[in-house]
Amino acid sequence: MNVFRRTFTSVSFIAPIIAGKMNNLQPRLQTLAQLIPPLTASMHKGECGRVAAIGGCEEYTGAPYFVAYTALRLGTDIAYVICEKDAGTVIKSYSPDVIVAPYLRSVDNPDRTLDDVQSKIERVLDKVHAVSVGSGLGTDTNIAESVRRAINAARERKLPIVVDADALALVCDTPDVISGYTNAVLTPNAPEFARLCTALGIPADQQPIDQTAQLVATKLNGPTLLVKGPRDIITDGHSIFVCDETSGLRRCGGQGDMLSGAILTFLAWGQLYKRGAWKSTARDSIHKSVPMHAAYAASMLTRHASYLAYEECSRATMSSSVLEQMDISFDNKFEEILKAVKPK
Repeated sequence: MNVFRRTFTSVSFIAPIIAGKMNNLQPRLQTLAQLIPPLTASMHKGECGRVAAIGGCEEYTGAPYFVAYTALRLGTDIAYVICEKDAGTVIKSYSPDVIVAPYLRSVDNPDRTLDDVQSKIERVLDKVHAVSVGSGLGTDTNIAESVRRAINAARERKLPIVVDADALALVCDTPDVISGYTNAVLTPNAPEFARLCTALGIPADQQPIDQTAQLVATKLNGPTLLVKGPRDIITDGHSIFVCDETSGLRRCGGQGDMLSGAILTFLAWGQLYKRGAWKSTARDSIHKSVPMHAAYAASMLTRHASYLAYEECSRATMSSSVLEQMDISFDNKFEEILKAVKPK
């Protein structure tokens, strides 16, 4: 395994998009470190976070695994994958560390009612601190309806939600499924962002992407948006971060799922932080902007892991190569900071 330890962070910020309404905040590493739970001998299982990734169908079994396993590599204690029946055995074979719940049912597997599926998903949601939806879902209408219900159930429980990949299609079809909810992060790539703009009646190509992202976030009225690209644009409609951390040159499938897993991790930690599970000597308080900071931290770590993997593997870089670098990326960025920001 590569043990490359050079640390660098690159952050750039853009000018206010609407004068007097857009605040450009600089996320300090010390601030981000507040979201990371301290490791102590007195901790119990689950106190570093329990998360769930809802996704995975017969065709796409790797995506939800990358979400869940990224969360484990970064330090969460427990990760569930709630997937379609035909994906369950495959995902279980990848690792014994992930808890696999094959509750989703496609149109071709109607042996369980949607109400029964919903009940089983809600039992998992009652256990976790954050949930991701969308990775590897496919386009089955039964699964889409179960995910729609899962989002509603997560909102009722005030759980942080990461919305990615196929779940973004639900937002395009019915924006109300996530609009107005501040404890969510949407992670569209360029084509997904264009479809989201179209669904919201916002021209996607008439102004710079950072300005368009701000308009979309404002229209959604609550969720944080992370638009993936050469620079990751992160905005909640009020503030904006732009992460241009150096990344690798390979664009293999699965890196977006790892980004979702990293966001999921920091959102879960943020949930615990807001509950007072630990305190920090750092002076910044981020209770009201956890999704923005979680998205930035995840973007930085995923891009740096991509860079480390590419340095080692070059054109042979695969998503599994990036996954192996996630913990090293974390150490490169936060190891020294965590020594300085001592928890109480």
